[in-house]
Amino acid sequence: MAFLAGSVMAGWSASAQTNPVTSATPSTQLQAFSRGRVAHQRTLGLTLGSYALANMAVGALAAGRERTEAHYFHRMNVYWNLVNLGIAGLGLLGSRKADPDTETLAEAVRRHESMKQTLLFNAGLDVAYMAGGAYLIERGRHNSDKRDQFTGFGKSVIVQGGFLLVFDLVNYALFKKRGDRQQDALLGRTSDGIGLVIPLR
Repeated sequence: MAFLAGSVMAGWSASAQTNPVTSATPSTQLQAFSRGRVAHQRTLGLTLGSYALANMAVGALAAGRERTEAHYFHRMNVYWNLVNLGIAGLGLLGSRKADPDTETLAEAVRRHESMKQTLLFNAGLDVAYMAGGAYLIERGRHNSDKRDQFTGFGKSVIVQGGFLLVFDLVNYALFKKRGDRQQDALLGRTSDGIGLVIPLR
């Protein structure tokens, strides 16, 4: 949203010609920009959902009945990925309901920037999860009665948090690389500032 505000302050420029970055008309560029975001969101949901299902299957099989550190590790993996599966499902549902062909430029830019901010915020949470896992392991060292439980849970949280950290940062980089270039073209970035390209029909 701050990026859009900057374009307004820099001034508006109307243009009916094709943007030099691509041979497509500006309106087609806008559709491609929005469709790319929705497709990426769908890929995020499918990837996270597949990871969650695989972890749940392995965890359910590997946990066993004996209350060992490995049991608690795999049990936490199942719990954690139930949440991941729910998040993935909500994301896929949202991408199915999205209609990128009807978005205005302001909406497309806002949603693109919001997605990047969400991924960075999630990366910060992932670091906190890993710190929480380390705390559980430390607690296990000082609690002989629940050492296996604390240690198993802690190691699981660190592994799952580490995966999500890489997942969020990689997708942020991909999202930024793909979307920012299209966004700059739509907003008409020049060496003197930013001017908004408005499609004229």
